[in-house]
Amino acid sequence: MKITIENGIKTLIRVSGQLDTLSAVEFEKEIKKVLDGTADAIIVDGKDLTYISSAGLRLLLTLQKGIKNKGGSLCLRNIRNDIMEIFNITGFSSILTIE
Repeated sequence: MKITIENGIKTLIRVSGQLDTLSAVEFEKEIKKVLDGTADAIIVDGKDLTYISSAGLRLLLTLQKGIKNKGGSLCLRNIRNDIMEIFNITGFSSILTIE
C-alpha cells in the first residue's frame, strides 16, 4: 500500500494498493498525524485502492469520527466499483460521504 498526503485548503489522502490488516498499521499512523494537525476537511482518493478489509473499514470510521469531533468533514472520492460494493454490503455507503 502507498499513502500520499497533500495538505492544502483540504487535506487530500491518496491510497493505493491494499488497505488490509498488514497495511492498516501504517495507515493508522498517517491518519493520526492528519487528525493531530490543523485539517478540517479531508478527502480520501480511492482511485488506486484495490482492496479494503475490515481493518481498513474500521480506520475509515476512525478517520471520520476524528475529523467530525474537530468540526470537520470527510469525503471519499473515486471509489472503484468493487470497493463500492463492499461499502454497500457493509452499510458503510450510508455512513460515509462518497462522491
